[in-house]
Amino acid sequence: MGEILALVALLSDFGVKDPYVAQMKGVILTMSPSTIIVDISHEVERHNVQEGMLLLASAAQYFPAGTIYVAVVDPGVGGSRRPILIETRRGIYVGPDNGLLTMAAEMDGIVNVYHLTESKYFAARVSPTFHGRDIFAHVAGHLARGVEPSNFGKPITDYVRIEFPKAEVRCGEVSGSIIHIDRFGNIVSNIRHQTLESENIGYGSIVDFEIDGKNFSAPFCRTYVEASPGGVLATIGSHGFLEVAVCMGDAAKLLNVNVGASIRVRRRNPNSY
Repeated sequence: MGEILALVALLSDFGVKDPYVAQMKGVILTMSPSTIIVDISHEVERHNVQEGMLLLASAAQYFPAGTIYVAVVDPGVGGSRRPILIETRRGIYVGPDNGLLTMAAEMDGIVNVYHLTESKYFAARVSPTFHGRDIFAHVAGHLARGVEPSNFGKPITDYVRIEFPKAEVRCGEVSGSIIHIDRFGNIVSNIRHQTLESENIGYGSIVDFEIDGKNFSAPFCRTYVEASPGGVLATIGSHGFLEVAVCMGDAAKLLNVNVGASIRVRRRNPNSY
């Protein structure tokens, strides 16, 4: 089969200390030397499938059509969870059937989902603890060489989905949860900017917060530098979600907030202060 130019994007919770990511890349490049490999992130919190799902979905929309995504946040490796391939209108996703892939795939538009059962496309010896290298990377290598998605297994419809937590609105207050803390310590919630706009919470206003029982107020800014250095602020991040940040600082450390914490937001009533 003639080699084609392919793009593979990788995401995992492996970190970069160990050789795991390099081994996966080596497998793909051995099978398809001209493949371009891009790292989305390998710093997903260990075993945090929901965070991996969010990061994959946030990145995938900016990749070109035809990209092959290999995502491995797989606490159930070697157990009963299935290895799957999701074919969408814009690309192909390969990874564990634990919900990691479905948010990004649904945004692309799912066409088919396959249970990976054709072992001739796997490594000759599959480690029960490293499907990322011995199944997913091998499948990606074959895809990069032009093998059709339907060749890897039988179609399924009962794949695992993770319901993305939705914010709630009640009496002018928006409540949600913290879904991600980025490298800068910015606290990212699941509250979308459209939800805030519906409650007249927007740029230039002062916002009252309660996060995990901690109460404070912060200005709603378009950029981080609108606050003074060290000052807490609210903004809409590039992902479209409300986040709490500190100008030139680390909001998560300052406020001692972790992923999963509850958040409540209300526009300050100027007549109450």
